[in-house]
Amino acid sequence: MNGFNIIFLVTCYPIIFLLYFFLRGARSNNSWCFGATLSKEWKKDPEVEAIDVEYRKNLKTTMIVFGIIPFATLFMKHISISFTFWMIWILVICFFPFYWYARANKQIRLLKDKRGWNVENKVSYTDLKIAALPRRVKWITFLPCLLLSVIAIVLSYVLFKEAGYGAFRICIWCFGLCTFLFYASAIWTDKLRVSAICEDTDTNMNYARAKKKTWKNFWLVCAWVNTAYTISILAAMFFRTSGIVWIIWGCAIYCVVIVGLGIWLVKRLFAINKSYESKRTLGDATDDDRHWYWGILYYNPKDTRVMVENRMGTGTSMNMATGIGKGMYIFSALILLIIPVSCVWLIMLDFTPISTNVENDMIVCTHLSVEYEIPLNEIENYMVITELPEMTKMAGNGMDNVMSGTYEIYREGTFETFLNPQNNLFIKIETEDEMYYISGVDNAETQKIIDVLEE
Repeated sequence: MNGFNIIFLVTCYPIIFLLYFFLRGARSNNSWCFGATLSKEWKKDPEVEAIDVEYRKNLKTTMIVFGIIPFATLFMKHISISFTFWMIWILVICFFPFYWYARANKQIRLLKDKRGWNVENKVSYTDLKIAALPRRVKWITFLPCLLLSVIAIVLSYVLFKEAGYGAFRICIWCFGLCTFLFYASAIWTDKLRVSAICEDTDTNMNYARAKKKTWKNFWLVCAWVNTAYTISILAAMFFRTSGIVWIIWGCAIYCVVIVGLGIWLVKRLFAINKSYESKRTLGDATDDDRHWYWGILYYNPKDTRVMVENRMGTGTSMNMATGIGKGMYIFSALILLIIPVSCVWLIMLDFTPISTNVENDMIVCTHLSVEYEIPLNEIENYMVITELPEMTKMAGNGMDNVMSGTYEIYREGTFETFLNPQNNLFIKIETEDEMYYISGVDNAETQKIIDVLEE
C-alpha cells in the first residue's frame, strides 16, 4: 500500500463532509429557497416541501456513493494514477452535487410561474447604522500569530545554514505567508456589508455583529492553526529524516482541522440565520431570480457591485458581469483546464522510462525530452556508488521509478539528478560547475556508461 494514497485520503476526503454540510443547509436560506425568492408562507407549500425532500434524498445518495469510491485508491501502486483519480474525484464532487441544487432551483421557479408567486413593488430598506458598526477584526488579536510566523521564517535561515534544508524553508515560507492571507481574509469579510433583515435597527445590528464575530473567530483560529503548523515545521528541521514524515502527516492533520473549522463555520452561520428567521420581514427589493443562473451564479450588468450576498448557503458571491468577476471566472476556468493536463503529464512522466546514453562524446539523459547533456571532456571526477545518500527534492520529479531535477544532500549542497531509484548502481559525476547523480533505466544501461567513462 502506497503511503501517498493514505495521505491523499486524509487530506482530500474531508472535502465531502464540508460540501455535504454546506449543501444540506443551502436549500433554504433567508428569503430564498434553492436560490429563488420565496416567502415564508410559500415555503410551507406541499409541492415546495416535496422538492426539498427529493433534494435531500438525492444529495445524501450522491454523497454516500462518492464517499465509498475513494477507498479504491488504497490499492493503487502508481502515484500518478492516485493523483489523477483524486483530481477527477475532487472536480466531480465539487460540481455534480450542485446539479441537484440547480434542478431544485428550476423546479421552484417553474412552480412560482405556475402559482403566480411573484415579488413586486417591495420597498428597498437600508440600515445605515450597520455600516457604522465598529470593526470586529482588530490587528492586535492577529499580531502574535503574525509575529510568530515571521520569527519561524527567520529562524529557519539563522539556525539551519547548512545545505539540505531548502525544502523545509520553502514549506515554512508558504505556510508562514498563509497566516497573513488569513488576516487579510478576516479584514475583507469584516468590511462586507450585512443586509438588513427587518426595520428594527437593534435587531439588524445584533444580526450583523453575530455574523461578523463568527467570521472573525473563524479566521483567527485558522491563523493560529496555521501558525502552529509553521512552528512545527521549524521543529521538524531539528530531526531531518523523521522530520519529513512529521511534516507530511502534520499537513494531513492540518487539512482535517481546517476542514473541520469550515464545517463549524457553515453550521454556525446557518444557526444564526435560523435564530433570526422569525424576525426577518425584509427581502429583496425586486424578484430578480433572472439574474441568478441555477440559483448559484450571479450575472447582472446593471449592478455595479462586485460582491453580493450569496443566495445559497453563506457568504458572498461575485457578480460575473463586472470586469473583476469575468476575470476571476476566466482564471478559474484556466485552472480547471490545467488540472487534466497536469494529470496526463504526470502519467506520462510515471510510465515513460528514462534513457541515459553516450552520444557525440556527451552523456545524454532523456526522459520525455533531453534533460541533461554532459560533455565527457568536462567531467573532472566520477564515482560508482551502489546506494544513494539521503536526498531532499528542491525541484523536479520524485516518483518510484524516476528521480530527476534539483536535489539537496545534507551538508553537501545541491546537485542535479537523473536516475531510477529502483536500481542499485549509480554514477556520481563532478564537473567544474555542477554535480550529478545519474543512472540508466536499469543497471545494464548504467554499466554501459561506466564502461565508457573508464575508457
